Amino acid sequence: MKLLANKRILFLVIVIIAFCIYLPFSFLQKKVDIEVESVLFDINQGDSFGKILINLEKQNIISNTNWVYLYIRLFNKSNQIKAGEYLILKDDSHFHVINKFISGKVHLHPFTIIEGWALTDLTNAISNAPFIKQNKTLLDHKKYIDKFDLDNSEFTSEGVFLPETYFVAKGTTPEMIYDISHRMMIDELNQQWNKRAPNLPLKSPYEALILASIIEKETAVDDERPRISSVFIQRLKINMRLQTDPTVIYGLGKDFNGNLTKKDLRTDNVYNTYTRYGLPPTPISLPGRESIAAALNPSNEKNIYFVATGDKDGRHKFSQTKDEHDVAVREYLSKINAN
Repeated sequence: MKLLANKRILFLVIVIIAFCIYLPFSFLQKKVDIEVESVLFDINQGDSFGKILINLEKQNIISNTNWVYLYIRLFNKSNQIKAGEYLILKDDSHFHVINKFISGKVHLHPFTIIEGWALTDLTNAISNAPFIKQNKTLLDHKKYIDKFDLDNSEFTSEGVFLPETYFVAKGTTPEMIYDISHRMMIDELNQQWNKRAPNLPLKSPYEALILASIIEKETAVDDERPRISSVFIQRLKINMRLQTDPTVIYGLGKDFNGNLTKKDLRTDNVYNTYTRYGLPPTPISLPGRESIAAALNPSNEKNIYFVATGDKDGRHKFSQTKDEHDVAVREYLSKINAN
């Protein structure tokens, strides 16, 4: 009789344990309570397990956290939860949410650096990104140009960050954005430099970067980049001034009002390629991969002039002689006046 009673007690205990396990597991298989498609949920460094549960209830993500509490405590997972910002979807189950917290699979925000941006555009975008942790640390230009072995200590880090979409977690610092985009630019530049065409009048990867930044500002038409590159390469070879408007505009800085005048073209500064020979001292924008490739692999043409067609497709007309170019300029002005 005593053995039978013990078996009954054991059976009852097993049933109770199974029931206690089944209930939370059954509940945790259900979807979360949010009504919108998704919400972001923060777990801050040092948040206790209890505080996390309270916040889940406050944000109406999980209305009844008792079963979550029981499951976490039963399997001793509270110390495995990681701080971060998590994206919780409407179709996520309670289990899925808990596993996100444990795996540390935080939400990554896209941050896009646009081709042709100036460094000021990049710094402004970083300052305005709500998921980037702001600080008062100034951009260390020397850190990003040291590897180029430049002579002038006054050079800035203009142009040395690769335009790309980066995916970063909340709390990423500006330095982390600068560092990763700079590393990617160096890698891209070195790879392209090693595949460059022969006999280019470019002494270093940094000079290639300068030329690429000009190409980036001259056209948004991909198939024209190598052609525009060939014009500048030809001019450099014959020691002809580049005479490219974007460098003048960059040199004017805040003084440029949107209207480039003859006076601007004649006013000398280190970026004015109408008054000075060769490349400007630094890049004038953040060039993308296509522009870097074009700078180092120009098309095999002998054109030394180009001008916009005046059409709305952003294309240019290329010429080998001054007479051809003058005709193209007149055609351009005629179209502009007609419009």
